[in-house]
Amino acid sequence: MRSLSVLAAAGVSAAVWAGAQPPDRIATTAHALVANSLFFNGKRIVVRHPVRQAGDLAELEGTAKPVYIFWKDRPTGAEGEIRGEFWDLGRMQEGDDRFSSYNFAPVIAAASNGRWPGRDQVFAILGATFVEGPAPPAPSIRAIALAPDRFDGRTVTLVGRFRGRNLYGDLPQGISKSKWDFVLQSADGAVWVTGMRPKGKGFDLDPAARVDTGRWLEVTGVVSMSGSMPFITASAIQSATAPQTLVEVPVPEQPRMAAPEVIFSAPVPDDHDVERSVRVRVQFSRDIDPRTIDGHVTVAYIPAAAAGTPPPAVPSFTTVYNDVAHAIEIRFAQPLERFQQVKVEITEGIIALDRQGVKPWTLVFTTGGT
Repeated sequence: MRSLSVLAAAGVSAAVWAGAQPPDRIATTAHALVANSLFFNGKRIVVRHPVRQAGDLAELEGTAKPVYIFWKDRPTGAEGEIRGEFWDLGRMQEGDDRFSSYNFAPVIAAASNGRWPGRDQVFAILGATFVEGPAPPAPSIRAIALAPDRFDGRTVTLVGRFRGRNLYGDLPQGISKSKWDFVLQSADGAVWVTGMRPKGKGFDLDPAARVDTGRWLEVTGVVSMSGSMPFITASAIQSATAPQTLVEVPVPEQPRMAAPEVIFSAPVPDDHDVERSVRVRVQFSRDIDPRTIDGHVTVAYIPAAAAGTPPPAVPSFTTVYNDVAHAIEIRFAQPLERFQQVKVEITEGIIALDRQGVKPWTLVFTTGGT
């Protein structure tokens, strides 16, 4: 058994992304991947972590649960970044054609006694590449995201975009230190900031307002850890300008999965005599981001062709996301009207965890008389 040492972060920045979207790749740590597997599932990630090679199996060392690496290009160096797509094998369907090019049998045999694992048990980095590079001497948001232990307890000065209270899903969870907590983001790294209101000469930013995001700030403070999450306790905040020269980090091309879509509903399309107290269930082909559901599910009665009056209003409803089934359940406050055609629409705006949009979809069914 040999060990491949993958140490601290390369201090290069990626080209600037549009302020309203999360980066295509997320810099993080192996321990954060395991602790927040649902958030990272299906996302492109980059980590710097020691790798253990045992025969044909490559695995991140020392993680609470196993994270195996399926190399696209095997590493030729000993210090650098591991990049690829992070997947929870338990969230895949065994035999899923999307992953037919990967042989999971040795991993399942080693980690799960030959049985397909449950969720949050066995993980993999697919299509992995290795980018060799030395550890940077200076702190940056990206460096802290990749190797927070190196900076824990140190006072640092960072420049990044104000992203509000994680309004764009840059990080898997909050730190709940104060109502002024906000995310500072640059390149493919992000870090929480607490301890000070984001206010200074010429700016007063609201962590809950998207209109305030995108402003560049310089934050000075001490690095600390909250579980697997680094954060900065700020002692000074001031306005900053975007760096004039940014070095682009090339992103290895990865095959994109098919866009997520609705694969099942209850009632089924064109169903008749549906109970008025029905709870509509819509199942997707894979995990979606539940934060994107609100405002993108509509329900209405279809006007009868011969009717001279508009149809009644549909009762108010709530949507509940079932993570295990990848499904939305629509629950109405009162029973639906008798003998009505009901149209349920999934509109553009719901996205999967890999940031691909769900295909718009429509369901029509007819209620019964009881």
